[in-house]
Amino acid sequence: MKLNRIELADIHSPKVLARILRQQLGDTGPRADIFAVAKALDIDQIELDIFDGFEGMLLTDRVRSRGAILANTRHGMKRVRFTVAHELGHFLLEKHALTDTEGFRCRSQDMQETLESRQELKQETQANQFAIEFLAPAPKFEFYLSEGPDLKDAETAGDVFGISLEASVRRLVDLRPEALAAVWSHKGRIRYHHRANGFPWINRKSGTVIASTTPAFQAISTGNIGISNLAETHPTSWTDTFGLDLWEQTRVGYDGHAVTLLWAERPESDGAENDEFEELGMPRFR
Repeated sequence: MKLNRIELADIHSPKVLARILRQQLGDTGPRADIFAVAKALDIDQIELDIFDGFEGMLLTDRVRSRGAILANTRHGMKRVRFTVAHELGHFLLEKHALTDTEGFRCRSQDMQETLESRQELKQETQANQFAIEFLAPAPKFEFYLSEGPDLKDAETAGDVFGISLEASVRRLVDLRPEALAAVWSHKGRIRYHHRANGFPWINRKSGTVIASTTPAFQAISTGNIGISNLAETHPTSWTDTFGLDLWEQTRVGYDGHAVTLLWAERPESDGAENDEFEELGMPRFR
C-alpha cells in the first residue's frame, strides 16, 4: 500500500484529513485496513495486547518522523481498530502537542471525549473525530440508515465498518437529522450520554437509576437480549422539558449493559412560535 504523507501535511481539520486519506485509498469498500494504512504512513510497529492504565499509546517524537502504536485488546478488535485510528490521528495532526515524554498516552475515557475546553481535551476530541470519519465516512455510513432512527441500523453499520456498537450509535446520533440522544447504562444505572441536533439537556446524572416509568427500564428489567420497539415515553423521565414528544428504543446487551436511543420532536402547534423548544433547533440558513 502506497500513501502520500506529504499531501496530508498542514491539514489541521481532523475531518478533512480523514476524507483526504480516504480519497488516497480509493474505492476499497466500507471497511478500511487501518493497520496497513498506519504502517504505510510511517507507523513502524503496532503492538496489540492487554495493557493496564491506558487504552492506546503513540510512541513518537515531536516531528513525527516515525511512530509505534500500542492498542489495548481488552475490549475486542473493533475497539482496537478505533484505538489505532485515534493514535494515527495524533500522529498526523501535527499541531497536537505530546502529552507524554515519549508521545501520547490515551485512557478509555479519552476515546469518548467530545469537549474542546482544554488543549489536551481538544486533542483527544480531534483524534476521535479523525478516527470515526476515517473508519466510518459519513456518506458511506448514511447508506445504512433507515427512514427513521433505529438502533438496528447502528448494529448493522458497526459490523460493516468494523467499529464498536458505541461508536456506531454515536455516529448514528450525529449524522441523522432528528434531535437524538443515546444513553448508555449498566444494570439500570446511567453511565453517560451523547446528544446532538439540539436534543434537550438530559437531567439524569451518571450513576442514577433509569426512571421506572420508562420503556427502557422495563426492557432492561426483563433482561432479554435484543432491541425493543420504538415507544413513546414521558419527556420528564429524561429531560426538564415539558410538552415534548419523546420516543425511545433500547438495546439490551450482556452483563447488564444497555443503550437507549431517544428521539425528540416539537409538538404539533397552531403555527405560533414557541421559544421553549428553541434548543431542539430549527433549520436555518448559514
